[in-house]
Amino acid sequence: MVQKILKVKNSNCIESVNNFLKEILKSGKIHALLVQHDVPSKKISFPVFITDPDKLNADVFSPILPSSTATIVSRITKFQPPKEPIGVVIRACQIRALIELVKLNQANLDNIVIIGIDCLGTFPLNKYTDFTEKHTPTQYLLDDFNKKTNHTEKYLRPSCLICKNPIPANADIIIGIFGMNINDELLVEANSETGKKLIEDLKLDSVKELKSRENAVQEIRNNKTKNREEFIKNKGHIKGIKSLSEFFDKCVNCHNCMKMCPICYCKECLFESSVFDAEAHKYLKKAISKGLFKMPNDSLLFHLGRMNHMVLSCVECGLCEQACPSEIPLMDFIIPIAENAQKEFKYNPGKDPKEKIPMIVYREDEYKEVGEA
Repeated sequence: MVQKILKVKNSNCIESVNNFLKEILKSGKIHALLVQHDVPSKKISFPVFITDPDKLNADVFSPILPSSTATIVSRITKFQPPKEPIGVVIRACQIRALIELVKLNQANLDNIVIIGIDCLGTFPLNKYTDFTEKHTPTQYLLDDFNKKTNHTEKYLRPSCLICKNPIPANADIIIGIFGMNINDELLVEANSETGKKLIEDLKLDSVKELKSRENAVQEIRNNKTKNREEFIKNKGHIKGIKSLSEFFDKCVNCHNCMKMCPICYCKECLFESSVFDAEAHKYLKKAISKGLFKMPNDSLLFHLGRMNHMVLSCVECGLCEQACPSEIPLMDFIIPIAENAQKEFKYNPGKDPKEKIPMIVYREDEYKEVGEA
């Protein structure tokens, strides 16, 4: 690990990070950068590929996650890794998702340089685009962080409020803000040989003392754990067919949750095939036997089937909930189940790139009690 300090000019950490990324791109050590960038309307920002440093005007702290960065990296690396290094500026939850996709042979990290950002959380899309405060969402978020107040929490997505770990892991470079006076300086931490080579020629100051960061990170993790435990305690009641049917009664069967989930990667999904198509008399028979029959008929089965497929690799990014047009609070259902399943298998998705996903590993010594009298 190599730790350096990025000096912030004019108390503008957004511009300072942007200039830092420009210098990396100008160095020629990476040939393109995938980074959060405003669209022309300035109302929202999306990940964009940039090769021209002069066009780079990124806002890495922009509190919005409109799509899965992990899925984007999967699409560009799954069939063939890039021939030249590409830098990817990415949030902690998306790094975890990307690690899971690599394990599932859906992504390749060859020539991918991961630049992780300490994450203060993200807003739902509509809250971001229709933000009513005096400042921009990013400035509001950063001011709140500076003042150590919690005004931003009312805007954050539920998954961000109880995030397992907003500090990036498995990144080549980390741009750190926790425990830092972001009006003066930011942490730049290289955690791999690739990361070290990327920053070795940049004009960065040496680190003197980072005790404040260590304490801040520990405090954040403690608070997130406390919030998470309280959330799971309050939401763990969604069990049984009756409760689940009521929870999903607004589902319009659009499958947006599946399409936005970085872990749902199947090209041919059972629930979008003809498997559930049937002749009219079969639907009528079901209606006669029950007196009524809800249509579309497979929405609950869809959610349970999807959960079964991705629960162990779920990084709880909350993109499924954000994509739901009916605003079903999917995290209320998913997080307690994911927590229990992952604890059962002692598995933490995205933490260890070398650890295999439990469902694709056979162990003779596990669950011997299943099926025994």
